[in-house]
Amino acid sequence: MNSGKTYNEETSATSFLNKRRKKQIEWILIFLFVCAYAVITFAQTGLNDLSFTADSKFQPTIKDAKKFSDLPEIKDSVQRIDNIKYTITSAPIFPKYQTQPIDAAKLQNEPLNKLYHSLLKLGYGPIYNMPYGEFWIANTRSKESSYGAHLKHFSSSGTVKDAGYGGFSDNVINVFGKRFYKKHTLSGDLNYERNVVHYYGYDTKLNTLDKNYTRQRYQLFEPKIQLLSHYTDSTHINHNINLSYYNLQNLFRETENNVKLNALGTGFINKEKLNVGFLADFYNHKQANDSMNDLIVSISPSFEANGKKWHADMGVTGTLDNFNKTTKFYFYPQLNLHYDVYESLVIPYAGVTGKLVKNSMRSLTSENAFIDTTINYKNTNNKYNLFGGLRGNLSSNTSYDAKVNYAQYDNLHFFVIDYSGNNLLYNQFNVLYDNTSVLTISGQLKYHYKEKWNFIGKGNYYIYKTKTLIHAYHKPDFDLTLSSVYNMQSKLIFRADVFFMGKQWALTQADDGVTKTLKPKQINGWLDINLEAEYRYSKMLSFFARFNNIASQRYYRWEHYLSQRFNFMVGLTFVPF
Repeated sequence: MNSGKTYNEETSATSFLNKRRKKQIEWILIFLFVCAYAVITFAQTGLNDLSFTADSKFQPTIKDAKKFSDLPEIKDSVQRIDNIKYTITSAPIFPKYQTQPIDAAKLQNEPLNKLYHSLLKLGYGPIYNMPYGEFWIANTRSKESSYGAHLKHFSSSGTVKDAGYGGFSDNVINVFGKRFYKKHTLSGDLNYERNVVHYYGYDTKLNTLDKNYTRQRYQLFEPKIQLLSHYTDSTHINHNINLSYYNLQNLFRETENNVKLNALGTGFINKEKLNVGFLADFYNHKQANDSMNDLIVSISPSFEANGKKWHADMGVTGTLDNFNKTTKFYFYPQLNLHYDVYESLVIPYAGVTGKLVKNSMRSLTSENAFIDTTINYKNTNNKYNLFGGLRGNLSSNTSYDAKVNYAQYDNLHFFVIDYSGNNLLYNQFNVLYDNTSVLTISGQLKYHYKEKWNFIGKGNYYIYKTKTLIHAYHKPDFDLTLSSVYNMQSKLIFRADVFFMGKQWALTQADDGVTKTLKPKQINGWLDINLEAEYRYSKMLSFFARFNNIASQRYYRWEHYLSQRFNFMVGLTFVPF
C-alpha cells in the first residue's frame, strides 16, 4: 500500500513541472515575434530619411566579350564497316554422325635391325660339275668407317656335247674400305680377278685336243681410290675425284696397263648448277711383237637449269685422243631435257649426246672371252646420239619408259671368226670395224606390289646400217628380258628370268671342195628360262635351288660355241658370325 501511494505522488509532480515549462516557452516565442516586427517596421520608415554621398574618379567600363569560333565536334568511337554481307549458316538439328577425336600419334624410336659381320653362300651343280662359293665380311654400323671383303668362286669342268672341253673358272677377291670425315669421304678398293676359259668351239670329230691346249686365262689387278666431298653450303664447290690403275694379262704374253683420273666439280651460280668434268685416261698395250699407247683427255663443262616442271642439262665435251702417235680432237654435244606434264604421270624427254669409246683388251674380252687378243685395236667415235622418249608412272606401283634412239658411229666393232690366221681350229674371234648407224627402239615396264611381287620387263629392237660390211655380225636384231620375284611371307622366295635373243648374222667359211670363201650365215634366235626358289629357315640359314635353261635348248650366242643344256644347282646361305 505505501509503495502505491508514492508512485502517484511522483507522477503528479512530473506533470506539474511539464506544464510550467510549456508556458515559459510560449512567452519567449511571443517576445521574439514582437521584436522582429519592430525591427522590420523601423527599417522601412527610418532608413528612408538617411542619405550618404561618396565622391570618386573611378569610371567603371565593361570589356567587349570574346567569342570562341571553334565548333563543337562529336567523335564517334565506333568504326564504320563498309560492304557488310549477311549470310545464313544452316546446320541440321540432328547431325548424321558425330566425329570422334583421335589421340595424337607418338613416335617411338624403332629398334635398328641387327647386322651380322659375314655371309656365306655355297652351292653345287652336278650335271656340269659346277662348284660355287661366295663369302662377304664387313664391319657393322659405324659413324667413322666402313670396311670389308668379298670373295667368289664359280667354275665348271663339264664338256659340251659336239664341242670341246668347255670348262671355266671365275674367281674374285675384293677388299674395300671407307673413312668418313666431317665434309669428305675417303674410300679405297683393291680388286683381283682370275678368269679361265677354254676355246671349245671346234669340231671334235676332226680334232681331239687336250684341254690345256685351248686354255686361256685373264688375270686382273686393280687398286682404286676416291675422295668425295659433302658440302651442304652452295658457296662451296663439291668434288668427286677418282684415281685408278689396273694391270690385265693373259697366258700369251699380252698385257694391258691403264691409269685413269676422273674428276668432277660441282658448284652453283645463282640458282643454276655448274658441273665441270675432267678425264685423263692412259692405256699401254703390250703384245708379243708390238706395243702401243693411247692417251685420252676430256673436259666436259655443263650446267643444269630447273623449273617447276622442267629440267635441262646443257654442255659440251672436248676430247683429245693421242692413239699410237696420232692425235685427233673431238667435240660432242651434251643436252638432256625433260618436262613433267602432270604429276609424274607423263614426262616427255629428249636430248643429244656423244662420246669416244675406248676398245681395250679388258672391254672386248668382257664382252666376248673367245677373241684373239693379238687383234688391232681402234677406238669408236660415237659422233652423236639423238634420243627422245616418254616415261612416267601409270600408278603408284607401275612405271614405264619408251624410247627411240638414233646413233652414228665411226669404227663400231663386230666379232667374226678368224679364218685367216695360223689357228686351223677356227675357234677364235677377230674384230672388224665399220662406220655404222644404229636405230634402237626400246621399252621398259616395272611393277611393284608391296614387298610381295616385283616384275620388270625390258626390250630393245635394233636396226643396223653398215657402210662396208654386208651385215652387223653378231649383233642380234632384238633382245627381251622378263624378270619377276615373288615373296611369300619372307619364307619362300621365287625368282624367274626369261631371256629372248633375236636372230643374228655371222661371217662363216664355205667350202665347196675347190675353194673356201667367206659368206654370211644367219644364226637362229633363242630362248632361255631360269628359275630359282629359296626357303628361309631363319634369319641366319636358308636353302636355295636354281634351274637354268629349263627349255634345254642348244643355242649359239657366238658362232661355233654351243651353250650348256639344262642344269641345276642346290645350295645354302649361312651367317657364320
